[in-house]
Amino acid sequence: MARVKLSPLLTSISGSIGALTIQRNKYGVSARQKPIPKKSLSPAQYIVRQHMLTIQAAWQALSDDDRLQWNRFPDFSGQTINRDKSIKISGHALYLKYQMFRLTAGLSLLTEITYLTMPTPIVLYGLSLDVAAFLIDVGPEPDPDEIFFLFSISNPKQEGTAPSRSGLRYMYVTPAEATYFDITESYKAVFGIVPTANTYFNYSIRSFSTLSPIFSNVIYGEMIYEIA
Repeated sequence: MARVKLSPLLTSISGSIGALTIQRNKYGVSARQKPIPKKSLSPAQYIVRQHMLTIQAAWQALSDDDRLQWNRFPDFSGQTINRDKSIKISGHALYLKYQMFRLTAGLSLLTEITYLTMPTPIVLYGLSLDVAAFLIDVGPEPDPDEIFFLFSISNPKQEGTAPSRSGLRYMYVTPAEATYFDITESYKAVFGIVPTANTYFNYSIRSFSTLSPIFSNVIYGEMIYEIA
């Protein structure tokens, strides 16, 4: 708080100047900095934060032997950090990243590591409309006991628009053994509408093993929404 001293030329002052609020009190005139309102989290951001708290607590609860397994797994898998493919990912970073994939997809935390290589990654075959349902068609058909995926999509784009990685939003699908997954409600919750047919979208899809902490690279692409 700062005190303001008036003069014969300045006999009264009040209101706000930038981030300061000037007011009169029993001590005279003072200037206070406006409080910065806390930025509220979106529902998706809140869920991510809660998942991260769960994962961090689980890491802290691991035994030394369990942590050693996570620290050693990148020697087997060869996984690296994103910005430098010559540097292997740390066990802690791998734990946070992989377990976040699982919780985001609705699975529980992986508690026992199995030394298996990455199964054939899942890819997007198409987007389609079936009885007003917005469906994604993927393959090969995932067995959630072995592999699952995370899928994100953009709002509708004009034909010929350059593909972009920005504006992609995660679409929740229930882990199942199927090739078609309904994203109608997830899409409406994020974008407010069910898109019309013959509309273009940007998307990303990433597969991860459900048996071992290993995952594929992100596949980015563009796809048109068609009538099934």
